[in-house]
Amino acid sequence: MSTEKNTDFESKGLSLLKKGQKGIVHMVFSRLGLIVLLLSIQVLLLFSIFQWFEEFLPHILGGTALFTAVMVLYLLNSRRLDPTSKITWLIVIMLLPVFGALLFWYTQSDIGHRAVKTRLSQLTEQTKEIIPQSEQTANCLAQENPGVAALARYIHRSGCYPVFERMAATYFPIGEEKWHEMLRQLEQAEHFIFLEYFIVDEGLM
Repeated sequence: MSTEKNTDFESKGLSLLKKGQKGIVHMVFSRLGLIVLLLSIQVLLLFSIFQWFEEFLPHILGGTALFTAVMVLYLLNSRRLDPTSKITWLIVIMLLPVFGALLFWYTQSDIGHRAVKTRLSQLTEQTKEIIPQSEQTANCLAQENPGVAALARYIHRSGCYPVFERMAATYFPIGEEKWHEMLRQLEQAEHFIFLEYFIVDEGLM
C-alpha cells in the first residue's frame, strides 16, 4: 500500500527542482569543461615552449617567474579574499601559472553576477522609501531586546528590510501538512499570491 502511494505521488507530483541538462553540451559549458579547457591550454603552451621556442626558454621561464611573483604579491595584498582562498590560489598559480591566472580571472570577474548585483542595488535604492521603518516598532524592539534591535538596524541599513510587528509564522513539521494549508490559503487570496522557496535538494510537491 505504501509503495503504491509513493509511486502515485511521484507520478502526479510537480518537480520543484528541474534536473540539469545532460550530455556533451552541458559538460562543455560547465565549470568542469572550463577547467579541462584551461588545463589543455596550459599543457599546449608548455609543449609549444619546449618544441618551438627552446632557444628562448630561459627568457620565457624568467618571464613566467616574474608573472608568478606579481600574482603572488597581488594575492597576498588582496582584501577581497579570505586567508584560506589566498593559500589555495597561491598553490594553484605557483604550480600552473597560466592555468591558475586564467581560472582566477574567470572566478573573480563573474560578469553576469556583478551585473545582477548592481541592478539589485539600484532597485533597492529606488524602492527603499516605499517600505520605511516604523519608529514606534523600532523603539519597542529596542526596549524589549537591544541586541536584536541593533541587528535589525544593520539589516535595514544594508538591505532595506524593516522590522514589522503583529506578524505570525506557522511551523509545519512535514510537507504534507503545509501543502493542505497552502491550498486553503490560496483559495482565500484576494489581491495577490506570493510564494518563496529555497530549494536545497530535489523534491516533489
